Amino acid sequence: MSILRKLVAGGAATLALLGTAAVQADAAKDEKDSLIYLHSIEPKTFYQWWTQAEYPRRQLLDGLIFLDGEGKLHPWLAKSWKQDGTVWTFDLRDDVVFSDGSKFNAETVVKNVEFWLKVSTSVPDSFFKEAKAVDEYRVEIHTTIAQPWLANLLSSGGFAINSSPSLARDLKEIGENPIGSGPFVLKEWKRGEEIVLVRNENYRWGPETTHGGPAHLKTIHWKFVPDANARWLALEKGEADLIYDPPSVKWKEATGKYPTSTRYAPGRGQTLSLNTEFGPFADKRVRQAFAYASNRKKIVETLFRGSALYEGNGAYSRTTPDYVALDDAYLYDPDKAVGLLEEAGYTRVNGDGFRVGKDGKVLEVLFPVYPTIVSPEGYTSLQALQAEAKKVGFKIDLIALTPTDLAAGRYTKPDEYHVYLGYWTMYAPTVLSVNYRPDDGSASGTIFGRQNLNQIQTAGGSPNPHNRVRSKDWKLQEAIVEAHREPDPQARHAKLAAIQRHISDEALALGFYTSTYNLVGQKYLSGLIHNIHGPIFYALKKD
Repeated sequence: MSILRKLVAGGAATLALLGTAAVQADAAKDEKDSLIYLHSIEPKTFYQWWTQAEYPRRQLLDGLIFLDGEGKLHPWLAKSWKQDGTVWTFDLRDDVVFSDGSKFNAETVVKNVEFWLKVSTSVPDSFFKEAKAVDEYRVEIHTTIAQPWLANLLSSGGFAINSSPSLARDLKEIGENPIGSGPFVLKEWKRGEEIVLVRNENYRWGPETTHGGPAHLKTIHWKFVPDANARWLALEKGEADLIYDPPSVKWKEATGKYPTSTRYAPGRGQTLSLNTEFGPFADKRVRQAFAYASNRKKIVETLFRGSALYEGNGAYSRTTPDYVALDDAYLYDPDKAVGLLEEAGYTRVNGDGFRVGKDGKVLEVLFPVYPTIVSPEGYTSLQALQAEAKKVGFKIDLIALTPTDLAAGRYTKPDEYHVYLGYWTMYAPTVLSVNYRPDDGSASGTIFGRQNLNQIQTAGGSPNPHNRVRSKDWKLQEAIVEAHREPDPQARHAKLAAIQRHISDEALALGFYTSTYNLVGQKYLSGLIHNIHGPIFYALKKD
């Protein structure tokens, strides 16, 4: 458990954004059993297969396995578990009741696994196959290969457990009002403003290492405040108890004035995926030139000011098992970048300073930017990258997408982009399969075009919209699978290290900065559980 107070590691606009919370400026501290928490992004549904939807969902739904703030796994709805090849067996609690009155048992887990397989292609890419009830409180989860990290995966909010009857509803209803066994239940969702959660008074099955009974808080006002400066000002004025992601320019001040908590998301951080199928980055030499020219480390250190870290590994986050540090790969070297570009045929520079190939075309890179994935500070870092790359002749076209673009799935087709910045949160090396398994071309839509659930599977096909580098390398995918199958931990680490280095050597994806969860709270808070998946407010108190 992570205890907040011990952790190391425009007024008018604020009134408009916070609604009644701002009017009750002194109440944030005085209301001992109510939390005002300010978050940045409002998901469209609780069941987008996305971290931003998992944050609030984790307050409502429990998991089979609990991951504490120090990265250790503990029993939760599952009392114990064991692996035997492709079969994981879980012994379950027999005293858990969902907020709709239904009981938790093995059949509940079976229904949830079936649901997960239906709503996201990343689940079969995690090697899930099926679940079988052995008896009322024992269940088996079968995997397609011997998946050594299933317990890690099941600790995330993406694999939290819904009540069985609730999964018979329409997908839209599931997304708007998930029914769990968690310490809080949804009271209301005021779109564009806040989610209000209230305590589950019948809660008695808190995870191992916690107090076990009902939550200390009675109410959580989970407010959506997109502007980081407004969130910071609300904290300063006492209008908020806890805020997410303060401005980078305030991070040093925050660590000196308030209790802060930092966690780095598992999976992979904010990474530049280079389209190896279409456009200039189909040439490895151009990809490597971009890596040497982009000066990413200096940009991150200058703009993020310690609120996020440089990450040179484009395949892997530092909090993912078997991580290899690659910060020294592709250190800034514009001369080497120029040499590679000239070798690739970009020997001429036009009057605007951009390189021109043998075909007479400018070295132009289409770079669509997704506002829900890239923060304003992240966008500034891309503008800095754009300026650095221009010094050696790259013409980077940053395209800020609108909500309409997102809904229509624009700039997601293979020939519509050349580079993509994004993260993927997963507490297992399985993120490699999610991001690099070749696509069979069967997908009829894209993940960004879905308004509710990411229901992107198609009958008889194996689409992979998460393979943004457009990898066609089945040998790479086979190596990823073989690393999972390797029973010896040391040999497995060596195989995974080789894969990470291969991705770096081929410049398929370039690490940029860590996907970071920064929280800043008032001094009267204690008991925050903050793991690498995000915050859990179950044990939080206002003293």
